[in-house]
Amino acid sequence: MRSHRTPPSARTSPSVHGEVAHDGAAELRQALDVIAAGDRVVFHCASGKDRTGLLAALVLSLVGVGEDDVAADFELTEAATDRLIADWRADHPGRRLVWPGYGRAPQDVIRRFLAEPTERYGSVHGYARQRLGVDDALVDALRKGLLNG
Repeated sequence: MRSHRTPPSARTSPSVHGEVAHDGAAELRQALDVIAAGDRVVFHCASGKDRTGLLAALVLSLVGVGEDDVAADFELTEAATDRLIADWRADHPGRRLVWPGYGRAPQDVIRRFLAEPTERYGSVHGYARQRLGVDDALVDALRKGLLNG
């Protein structure tokens, strides 16, 4: 049977985020539970813009950070774009990088992602409640553990 999924080289980050938000709901909830448990935690990946960027945007949104600040935080990955491209070229000598957005994290990518749960669930909080089963206690624990004051 032939797959109808778009190949990774042709996908945009918002479509990757949408897949993770839908297909990775259990994993996102598990990550939120770990973060909310109160222990110090670091989560990262090679670039911080796909799965990690989505988790960071979700956590920031749930604790009340505004969309402009969430988008600015996401865009910080842009500072690593040249290194990410250099690393890719070093790992793939002789190959041509064909994904024009590789290593990029412009604000519009995360803004388009955040618009999807808002349209479908009324807000990012609505998505977290309905799709991930997040309740007030978990959001309060995130706030308590992550916010000063």
